[in-house]
Amino acid sequence: MQAGILSKSTGQPGAAAGTAGAGGPTVAEQWAAFIHDTDFRDLPADVVARAKSRLLDALATALAARALPVPGVARRFVGAESGAAAADRGPATLIGYPERLSTVDAAFVNATLVNGCTHDDFLAKSHPGAVVIPAALAAGEAHDASGAALLAAVVLGYDIVARAYLGAPGMLPAFRGTGVAGAIGAAAAAGKTMGLAPRQLVNALGCAAMFASGFGEGFRSGTMDVKLNVGWASRTGVSAAELAAAGATASPLAFEGESGYFRAFGRSADHAAEATRNLGKRFLIEDVVYKERPVCIFVQTPVHLALELKARHGLAPDRIERVTIRAPWLTLTNPGYTNVAPYQTPLKARISARFTVAAALLGRPVDEYAYYENIEDAEVLALAERIDLLDPAGDQDGRVDLEVHGGGQTYRASGLEMDSLTPTTEKIAAKFDRLTAHLPARRAEAARRMVMSLEEVPRIGALTALLRPD
Repeated sequence: MQAGILSKSTGQPGAAAGTAGAGGPTVAEQWAAFIHDTDFRDLPADVVARAKSRLLDALATALAARALPVPGVARRFVGAESGAAAADRGPATLIGYPERLSTVDAAFVNATLVNGCTHDDFLAKSHPGAVVIPAALAAGEAHDASGAALLAAVVLGYDIVARAYLGAPGMLPAFRGTGVAGAIGAAAAAGKTMGLAPRQLVNALGCAAMFASGFGEGFRSGTMDVKLNVGWASRTGVSAAELAAAGATASPLAFEGESGYFRAFGRSADHAAEATRNLGKRFLIEDVVYKERPVCIFVQTPVHLALELKARHGLAPDRIERVTIRAPWLTLTNPGYTNVAPYQTPLKARISARFTVAAALLGRPVDEYAYYENIEDAEVLALAERIDLLDPAGDQDGRVDLEVHGGGQTYRASGLEMDSLTPTTEKIAAKFDRLTAHLPARRAEAARRMVMSLEEVPRIGALTALLRPD
């Protein structure tokens, strides 16, 4: 399969839109052909397994976030109400609730649920599961998609999220990858489950690029806007796909054009070739990492190293005099990584390298979402003040270095960023069981079994039915 290069309809380059001229197909046209032409049967077994793992992980984090404030705000915004009257409001399931909503509203709320506990996956500086899976579920349920079609849409959505970032890496730190690249991937996933034609997919991707938005100041303040941005990105993707289905058009040069996405968000089009490199030859969902703990992805590795040192050396709290952390520039400059007290909200604390590493070194239950309500933990705050975040060394690359000084000794640990976060089926199954322990055991087990054999499910409505309460 040369996905994204040849169109099934004519076998000619660029036939998906036919507007690129002598220069060949545009980025949007190549992506559109790739999305349209790639079938579930084209996916390698390990890629299918990774898609199931991502879906199971997203459902677990969504179900665990049902009572959190941000999804509550999102539900109020869309006017969701419990009870029989809500059942007729649309075709798409709201995870963990009895309501059925319009596709765009369900994608919006479900994305805030997946992202709600700060426990969702990560790829190419974005949280793809939180934007792609709600979009694919909502559009797929509305269009009676099969389980196999849903899995294909998830794989393709993740791929386009990553490629939308790789073509414009200069978007960081000014813009937020999930809000910007995520919207493009959500459009790809929704468009695939809706069965859009290549030309419609070009328009959907272009519209999503036009509507994409998001920056990270809310991570510094610990406010809801950054969480709602995830929901909006998924909603944007579904909206773009539905607009394209209704006849909306977008420039085929929406990405690499003189006034296009790459230059607008990435400050140049110098990396445009990366957006289509090896398209269809390797699926980028294979590069995804998951979160073991409900904290920012960029503090996962420092926390992991802190726990390693504590387990290895004991590190009595009263003997820790000073801690230093060196990390790559994109980590050090990620909004919220350098947060200091006062931590007005739990989000501000769970994003902070100082707070989370101090909590880990002091033996606090950093694996538990509820712990971060303790934003005035005096011992943690005192140690956090003695943690220095250092500029990266010349050879830092993707490495994180942690040093703990005390009692005349220095304890060191280093590791490649996120190296401990490669998902396996066993890890994700255990995480699913842990996060859904509050649900009826038979229902949770039925959902897990169905996800693991989803290619055999003729309509995904069978799965979404298990996600609604009786």
